[in-house]
Amino acid sequence: MFDHKAKVLSRVYWQYKNAPKLLQWLLILPDIAQARIEDQLEKIRNMLNVDTAEGEQLNICGRIAGFRTRPVGRFYPSCDIAEVDDVLFRKMIKAKICKNNGIATLDDVKAAADYILEVETTVLDGQDMTMRMVWQSDAVSVAVQQLVADYDLIPRPQGVGMRKHRVVKYKPFGFGIHNANFNRAPFWYGDGIPPIHYYGQISLRWDGKTLNGQVVVNDLSVDDLDITLVLTDAGGGVTNRYAVTDASGVFSVGNINGQVTVLAKTTLITVLCETLELESAPFNIPA
Repeated sequence: MFDHKAKVLSRVYWQYKNAPKLLQWLLILPDIAQARIEDQLEKIRNMLNVDTAEGEQLNICGRIAGFRTRPVGRFYPSCDIAEVDDVLFRKMIKAKICKNNGIATLDDVKAAADYILEVETTVLDGQDMTMRMVWQSDAVSVAVQQLVADYDLIPRPQGVGMRKHRVVKYKPFGFGIHNANFNRAPFWYGDGIPPIHYYGQISLRWDGKTLNGQVVVNDLSVDDLDITLVLTDAGGGVTNRYAVTDASGVFSVGNINGQVTVLAKTTLITVLCETLELESAPFNIPA
């Protein structure tokens, strides 16, 4: 913010530095300009700061950049079709700003990717009218990677295609001295969003009065899951009971009478908004 008062005081002759009446008279217009122009402009700058704006203020920034309404999408954890949150919308606004003002050279594309994603990005020119982004870490979340792929987030020259991005988290394979690196590099999964493999189970146990269970899944939240328990008695009759997990994935059901076989089921939502169904092994409760 420009300081009019400091500018005027820096122009006063040395012999008038201690003349309060003169200084007071000289500062009349600078004080007015500071209060009515600079301070108000600073408020507008703060209000329209893309990095700090939230909610409706961010919507205003989006309209200035060219978004009439906030985009909608399907994102984890709700995976319902809804407006993008502030974090993702902020990146989309930055991308729009870069597209409106960039010249789409290779250096400009890299600068835009670094600015939008807030992570060091390598941009490769395929020399065949295509480009590819490479990241050296997991700093870019799966949701943002999906946003980059679905919304063409990074600006590029007209007629130039953007290949699937690549995440490289290990040193490329090389034999090295005395073949020391042979067979040490993992298999390459391909370009795009790295595959996520989920391993989960539902364990059950009976303490004589209450059926207790726990859902365990890697990389997913097991809080507030709906558990369906299918109870089959000795005569073949089927009864359904229901439970909800706590923050640790633990649940319990009481008032189970007689000899029954229990099967527990639940459905989880992955970070790519895909369903993951889990089912326990049949568990026998004695009479």
